[in-house]
Amino acid sequence: MPGCRAHGEYKAPKDRNLNRHYHFCLDHVREYNKAWNFFEGMSAGEVEDHMLKSIYGDRPTWKYGVNGNAEEALYNRAWQTWHGTDEPPPRQDQKRFKSTSSLSQNTPEYEAMAIMGLEPPLSLPAIKTRYKELAKKHHPDLNKGCPKSEELLKQINMAYTILKLAYEKFADLPERN
Repeated sequence: MPGCRAHGEYKAPKDRNLNRHYHFCLDHVREYNKAWNFFEGMSAGEVEDHMLKSIYGDRPTWKYGVNGNAEEALYNRAWQTWHGTDEPPPRQDQKRFKSTSSLSQNTPEYEAMAIMGLEPPLSLPAIKTRYKELAKKHHPDLNKGCPKSEELLKQINMAYTILKLAYEKFADLPERN
């Protein structure tokens, strides 16, 4: 800051890209950070898009069926999660999957339902109940720090958040007559 004699060893972002920085002393960086708003100038939709992207760690996502048979791989993984096994699903379950694959499955909500082993129609209590079951089953304290269970619990947490937000958004929609 002009007139400040303290050494500027603390970085503060100049803009939303977070690539360029100002250098301030500790007192001035605290003051700057309190006043700085990352979302300033963004519409509500842009803020929501940014938050949804951050759920996936800003990693790209693809539609099912691209890069191999992602639909079937997702179904197999969801079946394995639901049944707590690494074995592939029985043939009759795969046939059932193929018959329902015409539904729109290229959404984060559908992927979240598959991870949690849920099918529509859903209710918030059903989502919460299933989440609690899976969270208890894959909790690190019960699985002695198993990395697979820890990673699966992260996916379950993300899936629960997506479904909960989608359900709340759906509940706020006006009724059709």
